[in-house]
Amino acid sequence: MFAAIDAGNHQTKFFDGRQLRSFPSLIGEYRERNIRQVHGDYDYEFEYDGQRGFAGTLALHESERAASQKGETKAHPDARLRILLALHQFGDDVDHNIVVGQPISMHTVAEKDAIKEMLRGRHELTVNGRRKVIVIRRCEVAAEGVTAGLLVTGGGIIRVIDIGSGTVNFGTVIDRRFNDRGSFTLGSGLETLRSSQPADFGRQIALRAMASGWKAGDNVYICGGGAEVLTEHIRRYFPAARPMQDPVTANVRSFYQIARRLYG
Repeated sequence: MFAAIDAGNHQTKFFDGRQLRSFPSLIGEYRERNIRQVHGDYDYEFEYDGQRGFAGTLALHESERAASQKGETKAHPDARLRILLALHQFGDDVDHNIVVGQPISMHTVAEKDAIKEMLRGRHELTVNGRRKVIVIRRCEVAAEGVTAGLLVTGGGIIRVIDIGSGTVNFGTVIDRRFNDRGSFTLGSGLETLRSSQPADFGRQIALRAMASGWKAGDNVYICGGGAEVLTEHIRRYFPAARPMQDPVTANVRSFYQIARRLYG
């Protein structure tokens, strides 16, 4: 089986060409419960590598210290657990070939190797009492944001702003090729700001892009969880800016295109 997984800080998305699923990325501490209430479709009580805890909607409602590790790299245990939860819940097979994401600023050989090293191999994960063996045979790491530019048809210069909860990725695709000079990461996101004013954050995003050489007339496509609330503010600086189709899932759908080419 091959699949794409976008282990975002707010939502983890899974796509295998048949089903497109997501669940809250929160991970919280385990505790014994006297009242067992169903809070949502993604109530996860897990046990992995000696760790017990709550995840998804269960962590949201029942953990006192539920959190999602943010930052400019996905080479950490929280991201691994999100990916394994997705494979446990939505994957059909034991063996998996996957494509996952990494912010542009840390899309380096060393960081990608660290992600592959922590994911490849055999894992045992129990979720809600159901134990599964998960074997990740192959893993590739795509650059968040810029990879979503593959979803835009046609050539020329395509700019992508991927607004997440922990980071904003700025990607440039020129004639269907990734351009490193025009691609970078802002280490802030919707859930890391002290001020929650969309207009102010939209201005910060636009000015960061302009400072890096983006032009007001560029074709700018916006994806990620912040696309809906911030597009109108970014459009003040980039009049042609528009949200991508289904912007929240743009990354995982573009990751799947890569997975299909590699493994399909």
